This record gives sequence, structure tokens and C-alpha cells, in this order.
Amino acid sequence: MIIGIAAGVAALAVIGIIAKRKGYLDGVIDRAGEFGEDIKDRYNSVKETAKKKYEEIADKVKSNGEATTTTSNSATT
Repeated sequence: MIIGIAAGVAALAVIGIIAKRKGYLDGVIDRAGEFGEDIKDRYNSVKETAKKKYEEIADKVKSNGEATTTTSNSATT
């Protein structure tokens, strides 16, 4: 079984080397790079949107807390 696995890995390595020399993998590598950049841009966009939403909600909570405290203080005096 181990010999079969080793033979399979060796065969894939040989096929990979041949495909690279003939240029078959160039398009795949370019597309993978573009895909990686696209994922990176989407992640940054989601991260920025989440950050803005967090700040928006934090500001609302803070302003509501201040309004509640002000209302409470004026009601007790």
C-alpha cells in the first residue's frame, strides 16, 4: 500500500513538472492569483463594513445611555 501511495505521488509530481514546462499551469496559476486578490478585497470590504456598523451601534448605545442618564437625573431633582 505504501508503495502504491509513493508511486501515485511520484506520478503526480512528474505530471506537474511536465505540465509546468509546457505552460499548462500558467493560466491556472494566474487565475488562482486573481481569485486570491478578489477574496482579499472582499474580506477588506466586509471588515470595513463591520467596523462602520460597530461604531454606529456603539455611538447609538452611548447616546441612548447618556439620554437615559440625563432623563434620570432630571427626574430625581
